[in-house]
Amino acid sequence: MKIILTGSTGFIGGEVLAQCLKNPAITSAVVLSRRSLSKEISDPRLKVIIMKDFTQYPDSVIKELAGADACIWAMGSNAGDSVLEIDYPIAFAQAFASTLPVHKKKFRYLHVSGGLVEPDQEKPLWFLQNARKVRGRAQTLLVDFPKQNETGGLWETFIARPAAVQPSSGVTAAVITCLLGKTMSIRADELAVAMIDTVLNGTGSQIENNPELLERGRALLK
Repeated sequence: MKIILTGSTGFIGGEVLAQCLKNPAITSAVVLSRRSLSKEISDPRLKVIIMKDFTQYPDSVIKELAGADACIWAMGSNAGDSVLEIDYPIAFAQAFASTLPVHKKKFRYLHVSGGLVEPDQEKPLWFLQNARKVRGRAQTLLVDFPKQNETGGLWETFIARPAAVQPSSGVTAAVITCLLGKTMSIRADELAVAMIDTVLNGTGSQIENNPELLERGRALLK
């Protein structure tokens, strides 16, 4: 499988990349990034494309992405930046969709959202209202994207909604995970392998919350 990744210099995205490079089913990983990855990350299957603007996809970039089977979009923040949360992933979706009629195979797009994200733009919220609603708007647009004509019925969107993501190892992380329980916490490696499994094999649910992600992640890591 050829997979496209974003957010690979971040906490969640970095773990997704690490788990992809451990997975023999991933034959090619193309990372879209603003800056270079750590020099310690080296693998013949890995290609890094430095992006100056995530709303622009010149032909040279599309050529590198074409033929990919999946994307895990792990770029995001809690700042409520609509350009980052909405414009960037939608620009990618529109640009990549143009390649689907040529290769005529299913493409699975997985978007990393959050457990507190709110798609209902009219619902009053007590905290982080703007950030949660902006990410909720992105979730809605991406869930609806497969309905657009240019996808040709070949695009599938999946949404991962993890709660508090903890480091993959360490005593503190283990204690926090134990205290918060399966609905409120998940380790980064559990989340990463669950999402990779989704783009490899699909899942019965388009939107997965923390309990489902945690259960599958733990099973895969056993």
